[in-house]
Amino acid sequence: MVAISVLFSTFNGAATLSRMLDALEALDEPAGGWKLIAVDNGSTDETAHLLRQRQTRLPLSLVSEPRRGKNFGLNTGLESIEGDLVVLTDDDVIPRKDWLVSTRRLVEEQPDFDIFGGAIRPAWPSPPPAWILRCAPKGHFAWTEFEEGPADPRSIWGPNMAIRRSVFAGRRFFEGIGPNGGARYATGSEVEFVVRASQAGHRCWHSEHILVEHIIEARQMTMRWLLQRSYNQARGERRLRALGADDAGRAWSTDGFVGRYAGALAALARAIPTGGIDRRFVALHQLSALHGELAERRFQAQARRLGAKANDAAAV
Repeated sequence: MVAISVLFSTFNGAATLSRMLDALEALDEPAGGWKLIAVDNGSTDETAHLLRQRQTRLPLSLVSEPRRGKNFGLNTGLESIEGDLVVLTDDDVIPRKDWLVSTRRLVEEQPDFDIFGGAIRPAWPSPPPAWILRCAPKGHFAWTEFEEGPADPRSIWGPNMAIRRSVFAGRRFFEGIGPNGGARYATGSEVEFVVRASQAGHRCWHSEHILVEHIIEARQMTMRWLLQRSYNQARGERRLRALGADDAGRAWSTDGFVGRYAGALAALARAIPTGGIDRRFVALHQLSALHGELAERRFQAQARRLGAKANDAAAV
């Protein structure tokens, strides 16, 4: 029995896995040992092969979950955990050598907290264009800048987080949110879980001293990718609210959507002839987010209709 289980789910992660696994091989050994649980979530590239190659060099258990969806993968992986601490991450991070040692130390120093987040910084493939640094939301790159100490549950992010095993007693990841193999998903995979756990009384702590780098690929430094991310995050925000995972559990009001959309169109119209790339990106970012919000409204309306039909059928 080891003390720490490190868990991640991967779908077609071959482009970044080798760098991540190299970093995991170089980790300092935490007291009590650790195991790595990698869930292949229906990959069609070299992911499974790359993971099998490392099984003689890492304490790696390879699990398969063909149902597409990160949270399907994480829930399947939870069946293999050992120890009292589960460290969650992604297939595109480079942890610092002391990652697990520092995480264990923090957990022992903060016995009144159950969920822990660490710092995430981008590992750029090349210096990013200045307009990205000026205008793109840092959250698009999972780039954190949170203070040390007790934390809002929404500031605990998937690439670098640890949860006491006891939190998972009777609780699993919600499988209706997060990456699912497609491009237009609703973000919020781990956030929904952390918010739900915090509502049950589990407290969160963020540490700037537990660090991973998030591998940024060249395609993620394009306007097209960033605008898709704006769309996905807007869908995620609305879905989290529908699930009661916002600050006050409020439903998102529909008031003002048409006005906000008209304002975004007007801003884009002004930016095209006279504005630079900064103004164009900001306007397109707003429009992409509104498109994501609208798509999520439609998704939820359809889910309500299907639920009503199911209830009517059950009542017959």
